[in-house]
Amino acid sequence: MDQPQHAPPSYKDDEFTLKELIEKILEFWRELWGKKWWIIIFAIPFAIYFGYKARTIPVTYMAYLTFTLNDGGGTGGGLSGILGSFGLGRGGKVNLERIVELSKSRNILQKMLFSKIFLDTLENKSDFIANHLIDLYKLDEEWSNKTKDWKGFRFKSDSIKSFNTDELAALKRLYGKVVGGKNVEDYIFSNGFNEDTGILTITANTVNEELSIEICNSVYRELKLYYTLSSTKGNQSTFEFVQNKTDSIFSLLSAKEHQLSRFTDSHRSLSDPNLLTQKRLIETEILKLKTMYAEVTKNRELADFSLTAGTPDITIIDEPFPPLDPIGQSLLISLIKGFLLGGLIAAGFVIGRKIVVDAMAN
Repeated sequence: MDQPQHAPPSYKDDEFTLKELIEKILEFWRELWGKKWWIIIFAIPFAIYFGYKARTIPVTYMAYLTFTLNDGGGTGGGLSGILGSFGLGRGGKVNLERIVELSKSRNILQKMLFSKIFLDTLENKSDFIANHLIDLYKLDEEWSNKTKDWKGFRFKSDSIKSFNTDELAALKRLYGKVVGGKNVEDYIFSNGFNEDTGILTITANTVNEELSIEICNSVYRELKLYYTLSSTKGNQSTFEFVQNKTDSIFSLLSAKEHQLSRFTDSHRSLSDPNLLTQKRLIETEILKLKTMYAEVTKNRELADFSLTAGTPDITIIDEPFPPLDPIGQSLLISLIKGFLLGGLIAAGFVIGRKIVVDAMAN
């Protein structure tokens, strides 16, 4: 009776496969070592290119400004109900995303772009931030093409409503450079917020330290002014209405009291029933006006409190100040990166070529 045959252990095959793998790796290594000078020569242009980029890319300065916003409006307790009964109470949670969108809106950034500053690097020249950006980044040369020559273009006025077609087109391109857009990588302005802390951040990154700081400060000022005015517009209108009403009633009351005073002086001994009736009517009118004045004065105080309580509290946490840390690419690291990239490409080509040659030989 035949005994069952057992397959021999596969250790020898495994050892042979591992040995073959090691030999193949060593073979590749010998091939690479034999072509080492070719690989080095191939990698040198990559290193030179990366080094050139590191030298030609300008150093920039990044400024940060952080701030918080309390929307106001929450008067709390019974007083909130009193204000609400007069239609004066305003409340609501701060929408941080709305603040972020506002800070990079054209309305805010255009006001920043057309604020004037001095820059030492431009011969201490006072000019619009927009023109400083065009000078520093040579945007007039970058915008020039076969269709339009922008060289020498500068904004001469901050009256956007009176801009011609070229000025509007330049403003649109400059806005894209500031906030980023199509084919714009090194944009200047960015912003954001921390959902946990509610802290908002304004960031500006330019080739000029003073300009980066001023952009942050200018955007913050314009944002604060715009948001404060828009948030208090309703309460301000209410306060002005009540104030005008108070002044009007007070004027009428003063006039009636002067009328009564003159009437009394003219008729010291009243016996005529008609004159007595006339006096009582004036006194009744004065009493009515005094009651109205007391009520409208109370409403004015409530409106004033609502305006004050509803005014958003926008406070800077950290503002940028010099010196700012320069941001640039390290020449040594860039050379190493370029050399390694070129070496890897050359090594890949050498190994691939050997694989193809060995396959054709077999």
